[in-house]
Amino acid sequence: MKKLFIVGILFLSSTAWAAPSDDLVKQGEAALAAKDVAGAMKAFDAAIDSDPKNARANYDRGRINLVLHKNKNAVADFTSAIIADPTMGIAYSARAEAKIIMKDENSGFEDLDSGVKVSPKDPEVYILRATYRMRRGNVSGAKADLQSARLVAEGDMAKMLDAMIAKIQ
Repeated sequence: MKKLFIVGILFLSSTAWAAPSDDLVKQGEAALAAKDVAGAMKAFDAAIDSDPKNARANYDRGRINLVLHKNKNAVADFTSAIIADPTMGIAYSARAEAKIIMKDENSGFEDLDSGVKVSPKDPEVYILRATYRMRRGNVSGAKADLQSARLVAEGDMAKMLDAMIAKIQ
C-alpha cells in the first residue's frame, strides 16, 4: 500500500510538472499569433526553463531565432526539440533551413531527408524538401516531394499542392 501511495504521488507530481510548461507554450503561441515576439520568446524561455525536454517550446523558440537570423541558436533549439521528440519531422526540416542558410547544405539536406523519414504523413516536411530541391535545380525531386505531400495532405493544402504540381514541367 505504501509503494502504491508513493507511485501515485510521483505520478501526480510528474503530471503537475508537465502542465506549467505546456501552458507556457500555449501562452507563447498566443503571443506569436498577436505578433508579440518578445512575449512569445519570454514564454518559450520560461517553458524550457520549466521543462528543457519540451519539444514544442524548443521548436517554437527555434522558429523565432530563425526569423531573427540567430541561426546558431535556432539549430541548438531545433536539436533540443529533436532530442526531446525524435519523431518531430518538422524540427528536422526547420533545422535544415537554418543549416542551409549557414551554408551547410549537405547537413541541411540530410536533415530534410530525416524529417521525411520520421514524419512521412506530414505534408510540410515534403514541401520544405521540395523547396530546397527546386532551389538546387532538382525539378524532378521537387515534383516527387510535392506529389508525396499531396498524398497525405487534406483540404486547402491538397488543393494548393494540386495547383503547384500542375505548374511544374
